Amino acid sequence: MLSRIIAFFKGLRENRFDRSLMRYFDWPLFLIVLGISLFGVVAIFSASSIEVTQKPATIMEMLQTQPLTYARLQLIWIFAGVIAMFVIIFFNYELYGKYANILYAANLILLLLVLGVEAGRGGMSAFFGWGNDRGFQPSEFGKVIMIICFAKAFSMRVKPVMNLRDIIPLVLYLALPMLLVIAQPDVGTALVYMAVFCVMVWVSGTNWRLIASVLACAVLILIPVWYFMNNASSGNFRLTRILIWLDPESYPDEARQVINGQIALGSGGLFGKGLVSPGSFASLGYISDDHTDFIFAVVGESFGLVGACGLVLAYVALFARLIYQSLRIEEPFASYMLIGVLGMLLFHVVENICMVIGLLPVTGIPLPFVSYGGSNMLTNMMAIGLAENVIMRSRKRESHRRVSTARMRKL
Repeated sequence: MLSRIIAFFKGLRENRFDRSLMRYFDWPLFLIVLGISLFGVVAIFSASSIEVTQKPATIMEMLQTQPLTYARLQLIWIFAGVIAMFVIIFFNYELYGKYANILYAANLILLLLVLGVEAGRGGMSAFFGWGNDRGFQPSEFGKVIMIICFAKAFSMRVKPVMNLRDIIPLVLYLALPMLLVIAQPDVGTALVYMAVFCVMVWVSGTNWRLIASVLACAVLILIPVWYFMNNASSGNFRLTRILIWLDPESYPDEARQVINGQIALGSGGLFGKGLVSPGSFASLGYISDDHTDFIFAVVGESFGLVGACGLVLAYVALFARLIYQSLRIEEPFASYMLIGVLGMLLFHVVENICMVIGLLPVTGIPLPFVSYGGSNMLTNMMAIGLAENVIMRSRKRESHRRVSTARMRKL
């Protein structure tokens, strides 16, 4: 193992970035992500506003009278995320695949170590604390690692996943990190791991019988899980979240976040109340976690249906760009990594928006590039870095192949 680690760092040192790769940088993808992120800063500013009796007359007055802490920190995280993205781009994606097992082991070690940390907010031992009320969340960065590991595992297969014999080893590969994340306990992040895995199983060319079998097994597993959630004191809040989702009016106190979030979302009307609006739910503090998990409710209140739909369309453009690029790539490992990034971001967006509008239970999953948070922003930017890495090097190979073909035809 030590020799592999030494070889890994030696490979990093010997890897040289080819500046000509920047010709193939996917600027539309990056600009979409940057646009969503900057919009998120504005939404966070609105979510962290304090109560006012009248709307500020100018933007300068708004900036002078309202707290800027969260918005300023989010800008710093965006800048750090862009740096992290280019760090990921610097090294050839094939190097990540070569050392996927080392990355997998490192992820398991971090997930094990964090279980020994004193439980923090929500009874979760998911963060290594540092500084003033800040933390590093290994399970977040583990998402990028698992995208690499899953992509490598699926790309090494000669045939698609067609039966239980094929899928059982892959499920075990998923189960180890996923169970460690659940033990924190962080069920939301564990669901992201599963979503990435399921997307890759789907695109590998599986059949409907296998999907039906897996769903049947999942239903059977839910029975003891439901029993545990109903009887274990540590899991009561998860049961409550499901009951709130089924019938929020029967739990007025526990469902206050969900109900107020939906009221705020609908109160924005067509064009929204604007930033720092008198009597807004955001400024009155009626929605807990409004700058993180429930940021979409603030988007609806501040920017209305037009703003909310515009954000959704931006995400659709992001997903469409990733799908377009994945269809152009022939190399399996590279294609699977793009699909993994797509699966992770798509699950985050669908789950977050649906939990705010009441279609799914609350799981504490942030809205990518919009919700406040350093670990999540860095993780998402690193995932985009993986996508850009794959796109740039694949497009360069394709360009060289076309030139070589053209020369051969002339000869």
